[in-house]
Amino acid sequence: MTLKKALITVFFMPFVLMMMAILWHYHNPLPPIYPHGPATRITASDQMTLRAFGDQQGVHRYHVENSEVSEFYLDALLHYEDRWFYYHYGVNPLSLVRAAGQWLTNGRVISGGSTLSMQVARLIDPHDRTVAGKLHQIARAIQLEWHYSKDDILNFYLNLAPYGGNIEGIGAAAIKYFGKHPKQLNKNEAALLVVLPQKPSRYRPDRYIDLAKSMRNKVLDRLKQGNLIDTAQFDLLTAEPINLFGRTEPHLAPLLGRYLKKQYPLSHKINTTVDYELQSKLHKLLHSVSTRLPRKASAAALIVENRDAKIIAYQGSVNFNDLSRFAHVDMVRATRSPGSTLKPFIYGQALDLGLIHSKSLLSDIPADFNGYKPQNLNGYFSGAITAEQALQKSLNVPAIQLLNRISPTKFEANLAKADIQLSHQKANLSVGLGGTGTNLLSLAKLYRALVSGGEVKALQMLEIDDTQNKFGAVLTPSNARILSPQSSWILFKMLSSQSAPDRVVPSIRREIAWKTGTSYGYRDFWSVGVSTDYTVAVWVGRPDSSPMLGYLGATQAAPIMFDIFDLLPKDHTTLVKPTGVEQALICWPSGRSITQVSHNECAEQHQALTINGMTPPTMDLYGDFSLTPNWPTKLAQWLSAKKGMEKTESHSLNAPPAITSLQSGQHYYRSQLDILPLTSSWPEKTQWFINHQPITTPQLQLSNYHGKTVVSACINTLCEQQTIYIHP
Repeated sequence: MTLKKALITVFFMPFVLMMMAILWHYHNPLPPIYPHGPATRITASDQMTLRAFGDQQGVHRYHVENSEVSEFYLDALLHYEDRWFYYHYGVNPLSLVRAAGQWLTNGRVISGGSTLSMQVARLIDPHDRTVAGKLHQIARAIQLEWHYSKDDILNFYLNLAPYGGNIEGIGAAAIKYFGKHPKQLNKNEAALLVVLPQKPSRYRPDRYIDLAKSMRNKVLDRLKQGNLIDTAQFDLLTAEPINLFGRTEPHLAPLLGRYLKKQYPLSHKINTTVDYELQSKLHKLLHSVSTRLPRKASAAALIVENRDAKIIAYQGSVNFNDLSRFAHVDMVRATRSPGSTLKPFIYGQALDLGLIHSKSLLSDIPADFNGYKPQNLNGYFSGAITAEQALQKSLNVPAIQLLNRISPTKFEANLAKADIQLSHQKANLSVGLGGTGTNLLSLAKLYRALVSGGEVKALQMLEIDDTQNKFGAVLTPSNARILSPQSSWILFKMLSSQSAPDRVVPSIRREIAWKTGTSYGYRDFWSVGVSTDYTVAVWVGRPDSSPMLGYLGATQAAPIMFDIFDLLPKDHTTLVKPTGVEQALICWPSGRSITQVSHNECAEQHQALTINGMTPPTMDLYGDFSLTPNWPTKLAQWLSAKKGMEKTESHSLNAPPAITSLQSGQHYYRSQLDILPLTSSWPEKTQWFINHQPITTPQLQLSNYHGKTVVSACINTLCEQQTIYIHP
């Protein structure tokens, strides 16, 4: 009977143990591997760190797979910590027996007998150093082995092992202590990082370097005994000092990193398309720019590689550490008035609709479009002007003349096809002059179309791989054509033929089509340029939308844009003229080909770029084609009146111009004002001098002067002077 009971007990014991294990597992499910969320690392295209975010507890952990770690480190880790890792089922009985014997013999814990699986179990579910705690750890280790592969468990250890302070995982430790990726660790560095997790606070090499060296050499001795290194290598390695990485790298593209962290909060690593070296250069350039900007002003810049529409540099503020400039506001994404930067796409649509060619006669004269009366920035009109010159000079009335004919609704709908969303309540004519909202990303997408056959493509900021796919990256962004290849090529030629602002000769000469913009109230200053290989977009202004009087996109944003182009490699792509672009000799005032008009109807001749040889007739001010050989009526009337005014002016120029913006004796304070615009009774003809030195822009930069300051306005040799006083 006793034997029978014993056999039944032996038979049912495994079943009972199994049921107990299942019951325990049911009531004690595995905790999450990363209970406080992931620590996210934002990387450049070459895997260099742009910015790192700790988890919810502030712990920094750079997620790696075992394939991304030095093979010597892995061999050393397994040899030192768990030689039977790939053979046991979470627990090594021999190690536990040895540890128990040492405990009984010495009366204290000498070694824990823990496998890597058990160490992972303790890291995700900490326990007391008691027998009950050890049993709990063993159960968790077996649980891990049920649920995960050996490589998974090894990866967990590589990313969870503590390395001192708020550093966890081999990835973050390798970068913190040695400034390198874990794949690049040498033998000495690998040996130190093998032992450091045993007592990370005590063995930290940045605090206890002698003890850290002693423990490193202990690991090397164990590796020599296991024939992973020979005696000669051991002698050389143990003699080497510990060389720590002492440099702190700045955050690069910090606002892009913040945006991506919010977009993908569960990601361990987000690999971007940013070029690390180029981003570093842009960071330094804009930091330098910050020293020349007025108070509270910032700047933002975006660089796109045109072929794949990849963002290769992204600077959302001028200096991330300068809170006085609202440095944490990302002005790449901020919606602001674009000023005149949308004008090229009005001209492009007009070209595609057959309304104009490059030398069409447009009217820059006072106009009233159903109550909307656009003015030029300088307050003056040019009269008869070619489409090309009107675009290059950014004249407002010609742009509205075309937009009025196209219709704002149709213009906006065309942009919406390419997911360019403008921010306003209702499309109207003011959209063409900045009466809407957009951002640098949208402008860069648009201008890239000028070298992409009119096709707009979604900008890429993520390097697409299997990891990225898991958190929903867009693999195949949709494309949309907003311009024909012909009109985009003509626009590129029109915008690239204008001179760059005064600046040092660039190190690499390249053809750049560029346009600037200044928003209403002098709040936003833009410059966007595109070469065959790159698009650069720049914004300057105050994030709080306060004005910067006297500033212009051409004087503030454009020089920065050209400096950024100087950072870029030489262009290698050639922009090929598409079939259908033809040159034609046209006549003014009709705008038609010289072959279509009589000789006496050709007051002026112009060499125009056309689409399929089409030479549409001149439009009058409000968009109707003029089918007579005469000048458009409104334009003719204005030109006639202007001639009479010029005769009157010529009789009045025997006296100096009157300074109208200031008076002698006035006091100004640099703490209250940055720029003082200078105006006179004859602004077009006035030459300005400050302290008897000529200036090219009619404005006084207060930071350049102090105390008594003499302002002179001259026409030829006739001058008026006013004396003012400037204080800090």
